[in-house]
Amino acid sequence: MSARRFLLLFLLLAGVRFAVVPIALSSDATAPSKHRILPGDVRRYHQVATEDGRPYRDFAFEYPPVMVAAIEAVDGGSIRSTTVRLMWSQLVVDLAIAAVVAWAWGRRAGIAYLVLGLPFLVYPFLYLRLDLLSVFLAVLAAALVRRRHPYAGGTALTVACLAKLWPLVLVPMLVVRRAWRALGAFVASFVVALTAWIAWGGIDGPVQVLTARGAKGWEFESTVGALVRSIGNSTPRLERYAWRVGEVPDWAQNLLALALLAAVALVWVLASRAKPGGPGVLDGLAPMAGITAFLVLSPLLSPQFLAWLLPFAAIAVVHRERLVAGLTFVASGLSVALLALLPELIDGGELALFVLAVRNAVLVALL
Repeated sequence: MSARRFLLLFLLLAGVRFAVVPIALSSDATAPSKHRILPGDVRRYHQVATEDGRPYRDFAFEYPPVMVAAIEAVDGGSIRSTTVRLMWSQLVVDLAIAAVVAWAWGRRAGIAYLVLGLPFLVYPFLYLRLDLLSVFLAVLAAALVRRRHPYAGGTALTVACLAKLWPLVLVPMLVVRRAWRALGAFVASFVVALTAWIAWGGIDGPVQVLTARGAKGWEFESTVGALVRSIGNSTPRLERYAWRVGEVPDWAQNLLALALLAAVALVWVLASRAKPGGPGVLDGLAPMAGITAFLVLSPLLSPQFLAWLLPFAAIAVVHRERLVAGLTFVASGLSVALLALLPELIDGGELALFVLAVRNAVLVALL
């Protein structure tokens, strides 16, 4: 792709995103009301930013410490101003992800990322969440390692893991690549950061994050949660800022954790033996498989989690993995529809439940 064509496509796709933000902000859907779906996370962010005391020690909090810093940065003193600042900041992060993908994997990959993200603009809740921050940090880490900046790459991966837990599935990539300096930088920085986190927030901090503040139920959009609801006819309840059904027994939690570890290990073993390998496998398919295993085997599956896949799907599609990218695009679109259908999904509407079943089936097929 020529530089001129790339610039024109980038500006066009970026322009669509710039247009979406003021339209969304002028809509009643983003009004600071407790009955609105879109600013739900904004209300939680503002609550945390204005809470007295220290997270983890003085009040329970479900996100790692990098998210605490991000929440403090975007808070504008009111729910409305926080909504505005959050949307514009996440637009910038979205475009930064595209720029990093284009820098490390080529212009076509950067444009592919912007195209794959189009479903999230139909109902732009993604800009009212902070998930794109962890995506940016994880992709930046992979890009730095690919561009032979191992120490910066390993450190960036630590920061990504302290924004969200899912980038941990990318750590074996450093072993498969034999990027030992990057792995050393990751281990050293992660140990230091984890020690600082515990010293600041107490040992209960990581526990609160790992257990979603001690939530007991299955999130009702997760693969297992949707089955529990359909088989047991459970009524959803709001628990720890998520709609959940049933209760996760200890044996099931342990079994899922072991299954996830086994799946991620298998992914990277297969990636190390793939012939031909190259960036299509190591930077595209393998990260996607690891992340999808995380999504399928997790007791919590929110619609915005599908954004974690997008940059790696973009890398895969430029290496002719079009089916994988197509399934990602479909799963993303169905996840957007699920949030728009959330009231019907809570009430057990047939259309909403059908969309959920299809979305989860697509994720399993993708895996």
